[in-house]
Amino acid sequence: MPIFYFKKNQMSLKKDIFLALSFRCSKVSIFLLLVFLVCFFSGCVAKFKPSQVNKFEPDGYYESVPSLGEKGYFVKKIAPEVYFFSTGVYNNLFIVTREGVVITDPMKGKGKLLKKAISEVTTQPVKFMIYSHPHIDHIGDAYLFEGNGVQIVAQIETGKALKKYKDKNRPIPHINFGTNYSLSVGGISIELIYPGEGHGKGNTIIYIPSRKIMMYVDAVTPKSVPFKNFAYTIDIVSQIKGIEKALKLDFDIYVAGHLNRPGTREEMQEVLAYYYASRKASIKAIKRVSFVDVRKKSKTKDVEHLFGEYLDTVAEECYKILKPEWKKRLMGFEAFAKGHCDIWISYHRTQKAP
Repeated sequence: MPIFYFKKNQMSLKKDIFLALSFRCSKVSIFLLLVFLVCFFSGCVAKFKPSQVNKFEPDGYYESVPSLGEKGYFVKKIAPEVYFFSTGVYNNLFIVTREGVVITDPMKGKGKLLKKAISEVTTQPVKFMIYSHPHIDHIGDAYLFEGNGVQIVAQIETGKALKKYKDKNRPIPHINFGTNYSLSVGGISIELIYPGEGHGKGNTIIYIPSRKIMMYVDAVTPKSVPFKNFAYTIDIVSQIKGIEKALKLDFDIYVAGHLNRPGTREEMQEVLAYYYASRKASIKAIKRVSFVDVRKKSKTKDVEHLFGEYLDTVAEECYKILKPEWKKRLMGFEAFAKGHCDIWISYHRTQKAP
């Protein structure tokens, strides 16, 4: 048989086999398609639900961020010479005196807006810049105000941190103080008070006694539970003591570094009450949840996984204890309450047993 004839027949055979398989496969495909359609319309096909990925808990108490318009910020006089500046989520204050302007915390990405806000109310130059603490989000645009004789003031731990990280956007302070420092400008006295570690080293209370106004950043945002893990606290007990010290001062209004408005003394007291309540809830949860019971129900053979399940169960119980009262009172409860429970559980395991 000629070779070309054999190859021709071989190719023809392959073609026949392919067509036969294609025909059978098409039958199978049609059959599977019919099965799928029947299942789909009868409800046996699992439908994707967003809750399968991330279960959403309805909001409790919340305050909407107001429209900022084209400006992207607003400025409000909250006392003689004292102005509140906000971009909706972040805020600070500045003081206009006859000898110049004192600014606080030029937030990252908002420094130019702060300059515009100041120009709306005065032509006086900036003379002093106070850092509440060294975190980038709050003082990341400080470089826009340095030079021209501007003096930067901060607690000594803030100065140490900035020397360590060498960030040109956060110039090193000229004046570094320890526990207290009084700054007098244009007849207005500004008291800087270091209450100790908590949210972070260097976190300072900025207090204007004559106006009964305080700025205390990140630790105690009005009508809100603290941010994640108590605002990434380095010492939860010290953080509470700092708030207690702040409440001993004579003030009516405070600026927290976040939210679109200042807070009141009563609102600071309310957030402190949440700190206390979360601690009590964590103790109750630790006593209620048995490691032995969690181990009995667990399917894991990984001991680290098992400990993780136990700690998660305790945090969940703590969250459930807090939820009935605090979800309806403070913003951010669903986002951050379990993290607060985790911090307290860690504290009780490592520092002070319940």
